[in-house]
Amino acid sequence: MICRLPKLLLASVMALGMSAVMAEMPVPPSPAEMMEAGQKAMEASHKAMEAMQNAAYHGAKPAMDTLPDYMNMVKPGDKFQFPPSYITVPGNRKLTEADFGDPSICAGCHPRQYKGWKGSMHSNALKDPIFQKLWHMGEVATGGKLLNHCGGCHTPIGVTTGTLKHNKETGEFTAGPIGSQGVSCDVCHNISKTNFLETATLEHGNASFELDPRGMNGRKLGPLKDAMSPFHPTQYSELHTKADFCGNCHNIFNPANGFPVERTYDEWKYSVYARKGIVCQDCHMVPVETAIRVATELKRPKELADTGLGGFAGMGAMKERDLVHDHGFVGGNAVVTALLTGEGSEHAEAARKRLQNAAELDLRFDDRMDGLKELRVEVFNVAAGHNLPTSLTDVREIWVHVVIKDQDGKVIYENGQLDSHGELDHDNVTIFNAVAVDENGKVTHLPWEVTRFIRETTIPPKGSSISRYAFSAPEGTSKVVAEVSLNYRSYGQHLADVVLGHGTLTIPVIQMEHEVAELDL
Repeated sequence: MICRLPKLLLASVMALGMSAVMAEMPVPPSPAEMMEAGQKAMEASHKAMEAMQNAAYHGAKPAMDTLPDYMNMVKPGDKFQFPPSYITVPGNRKLTEADFGDPSICAGCHPRQYKGWKGSMHSNALKDPIFQKLWHMGEVATGGKLLNHCGGCHTPIGVTTGTLKHNKETGEFTAGPIGSQGVSCDVCHNISKTNFLETATLEHGNASFELDPRGMNGRKLGPLKDAMSPFHPTQYSELHTKADFCGNCHNIFNPANGFPVERTYDEWKYSVYARKGIVCQDCHMVPVETAIRVATELKRPKELADTGLGGFAGMGAMKERDLVHDHGFVGGNAVVTALLTGEGSEHAEAARKRLQNAAELDLRFDDRMDGLKELRVEVFNVAAGHNLPTSLTDVREIWVHVVIKDQDGKVIYENGQLDSHGELDHDNVTIFNAVAVDENGKVTHLPWEVTRFIRETTIPPKGSSISRYAFSAPEGTSKVVAEVSLNYRSYGQHLADVVLGHGTLTIPVIQMEHEVAELDL
């Protein structure tokens, strides 16, 4: 196993090895000695590169001799056929939709898993109307350079079968019947390894996985070591038990400049959850109630008592499991699921419930030296294993809305309210997000333009943020009441108007938390 290194660095490593060997020779070497010295130098460089490769693998122990199979380098004969995504197919096979199964067939034996997936953001990954509009804008702006970049994670089957198409006139992206179903069963259960050691950043992201489908009746990869199916062969995959699996798409960097525009996996990787061995699947493949317990007790679902998540993983299964994973993969997006499946959709409600249990507020009144009163608000990220917010943090908005009233209910102070256009005053509100700029330093919300963040205020897992609000109580005020809300929306209203057209959609505001504090004067 050899870690890919820049040619100049490789030459330097070999030169150092050669110099060390040559220094031992008191007289000019013979051709045979030169060959021997070269061999020793090559061996030294191989050892140095293997050490660097082991270092690149996060969490690798110094004594670790080899990487797990699912992290090994791409085989020399294989290549990245679908740039700028990092998807590979073993042997560079040409895939067709016949290599993949339709999710509705999987439902025959796995109705519970299918029910969770159907209507989820994974199933709607390609159909998401807001994403489609934004993708169209980017595809036009970059001259067609984002087809595989976005498609690699939103329709891996569409990309690898060549059925993903962009209609420049209508702005619509389409794929074949199976590819159009986004991230479906035969996407995840045919991912055989991660290619993160081959990416430009040496990090997970941009569809950095190997896809190895074997047809509807071909073997399926999964996290169970003793799974058996009467319909298809099964094979245990260590990768499916790791957060690395999810990181292949839940880290995204700009393919033009390498800047990380989404870092959900990295946010988790440096968190207490990662140190406790809690992975993405432990929160996003269980009901909200269990996810809350995982965050509170910092234990994996299989370590919790009385979860009620046992059962059979499939129809006709021979063995009952203590834990059967849900496949809804619910996060915080309640907008798209409601748009596509209706306001009362199970997935939209689950997303709201997760948001409403992710954070807590602590309120406290203080006196100031100048005679003013001050409200101290602390926001805690109590239940998200990544930052709040996460994903496209320059687009997401979490903010504090403060309303202070007197004893008669009259408002004497307010901060964080929306204006008549549904917008926030970003310069005068406590908001948790990122501010991105393009190469000219101009603020942008368009991912393909982002070159850096000039401000980043997201709250890390188990972290908190404090804001203070100074106000004066008018004469005669005997009591003040502070009502504080922590609000969330997936996109700002201005971006929605730009992408979808003014007035097309009002982005809903979800109240994540609400607290009240009183002070007698």
